This record gives sequence, C-alpha cells and structure tokens, in this order.
Amino acid sequence: MLIDLIRHGATEPPDLLLGRSDPPLSDTGRAQFQGQMEGRDWKAIVTSPLRRTREAADALARDRGLALIVEPNWREMDFGAWDGQPIASLRQDAAIAAKLDRFYEDENAEPPPGGESWSALCARVGDGLDAVLDLASGPAGHISSALVVTHGGPIRAALALTCGLPFVHLWTLRIAYGTRLTLNFDRDDDGRMWGELIEIVQPSGGPGQDGRLA
Repeated sequence: MLIDLIRHGATEPPDLLLGRSDPPLSDTGRAQFQGQMEGRDWKAIVTSPLRRTREAADALARDRGLALIVEPNWREMDFGAWDGQPIASLRQDAAIAAKLDRFYEDENAEPPPGGESWSALCARVGDGLDAVLDLASGPAGHISSALVVTHGGPIRAALALTCGLPFVHLWTLRIAYGTRLTLNFDRDDDGRMWGELIEIVQPSGGPGQDGRLA
C-alpha cells in the first residue's frame, strides 16, 4: 500500500518543543502544507487529532470530498515537563541539554519528566500503521493510497518500523516542517511489517528549522 506521511507546517510561535502542546499553524505553515498537496491524489486522509495537523487535513478532506479519519496514534510524542518550551531556553540548563542530547543518541534513554518513551511512541505508531493497512483489506478494499498528516516523531517511528532503520540513523533524514515522504509498505504472511521509502520532498520556501523536533 502507498502512504504519504506529511509533517505539519510551521507553527506560530516558532522554535518550541511541541509534543501535546498545540499552537496553530502560521501562514507559512499553511502554505507549506498546501504546496505539498498539488498534483497528489489519495483515497483516504488520516490525521493526528492535534490542531496543527487536523486544521489543514480537515480543509483538504472537505476540498477532496473525502471523510477525515482522526487517529490518536499519530499524535506527537509527549515531551512532559519540556513540552511547549522554547528549545533555546531548555538548552540553557546543562542537565536538560545533556538529556536532550541522549534523547537523540539512545532509543532507551530516559524520557522527559512525565513524558513518553521512544518505545511507547513506536508501539502506538505500529497500531496506527495497522489501521492504515486495514483500509485496504476492509470492506472498502479498493483504497490503495492514503495521506497521513502527522508529526516528526511518528514519521521517524514509522520508518523504523517499516524500513528497519536503526534509531541513530533516523536523524540523518531531515524532516522539516511540511516535509512529505512516500512509503510503500505491507505485512508479510508471518505478520512482519516491511516497507520501502520511495520519495522525500521538502517544502519550498519558508524558514529553516531543526528537522529533528516535533
């Protein structure tokens, strides 16, 4: 099955560590998303329930005459006590900066205080991928392509689960705001998920930002 995974566009204000915190898209963010939709066609649209994804996905679904599937498993990682904080401010605390660095180096690193672990994120994204596959095998089995509007963390988790990319290699892929990835994936007869990354398209224009962050 073909699936397009798109990270939401830039938000206002910028440069925050966004997990469950949910500011709106900026005008730039809306333009980044819309630019990735041109010339693309899907049979289903799935979205994280967070405002910065659902707002754009809802407008697209209405425009395309498709039902919008809201799937909580595609929401961003919960960064706990760090959630919604300016990244620069977090890094001013040496202890937090060290924990942030370990977060990107070790999949078994301690999660943020009160936050979510990488393994927990992968578990629910796996359920989200299964739900997408169910669209092709269910009563509406003609559905062979879907768009998932989500966040940086779930996209990387999906690549780890389908393509088997090691954790440390996931950060070599720049997934900036508005980045779209096309993935072909399915399950073998033994239930093991497999995938191949077909395309990565960065948005045109817009400010640069750390592509690692949510």
